[in-house]
Amino acid sequence: MPEWATISIREELIEEIKGLLKRTGRYRSISEFVAESIRLRLEELARKGEVVLETPRVAPLTPSIPVTPASLAASQITQDTRGYINVQLQRSEQIWWVLVRLFGDLARRDAKVDAQLARELRNCRSLINFVASHICPECDIELANERLPDLQYSLEKVKRDLVATAICVCDDYAKDWISELDRAERGEIKEVPAVGPRFVPGLPRNNSIAWTRITLSKPVPKERVEEIARMLGVMVKPENSVHFVVRGEKKTVKKAVEMLYQLQ
Repeated sequence: MPEWATISIREELIEEIKGLLKRTGRYRSISEFVAESIRLRLEELARKGEVVLETPRVAPLTPSIPVTPASLAASQITQDTRGYINVQLQRSEQIWWVLVRLFGDLARRDAKVDAQLARELRNCRSLINFVASHICPECDIELANERLPDLQYSLEKVKRDLVATAICVCDDYAKDWISELDRAERGEIKEVPAVGPRFVPGLPRNNSIAWTRITLSKPVPKERVEEIARMLGVMVKPENSVHFVVRGEKKTVKKAVEMLYQLQ
């Protein structure tokens, strides 16, 4: 079992760390931040030869090998960073998917969901794609490391707003979604986001089902339209770049039309 010790830190530093945790969401606690800071500082001093770690990092090098211990240590740090980002990215994607489903379910219940959250979810998807494209061995891992806190902060903000809306619906309803979000944060969600439903003409008439045809003032991105259809569970059939037929439950059709007009 690891042994723990208590240390004293100036209050102004604690406040700065609290602000960092709140802004980035990268660290779960002050202890985690302090522990990582100490570890990185020790590794830096070891690379400079000012301290000797208990466990040697590399074997003695022969003059014929044009590699220094510092470069090997830096390579190890980069690899550790890439592994950390990859784990956090997978969890962020699972959280995003639960939030997309929660957004759609709230809209179907005619809850008062801020349409701005749909834009923020789209921005989160873009950040996920950006970070994912910068964690390959040949990529600039620092760019991914810089944007990961932005992604986590944005997801946390959307989660806070959607959970608050869910609580207004029903306590048990909110508890179920909070439990699902907890699973996502632990990386236990295995579902793959489903493709938005297709438009199927000729269905039997249903009083709870509505459809409408809309005309936008200018073309909108196809992927944005598909995201709205997926989030709200409606069918959006493009007739051309500016004309669409929207079909689904009456409440969600109205919400989808509002969001489509906001894309202009």
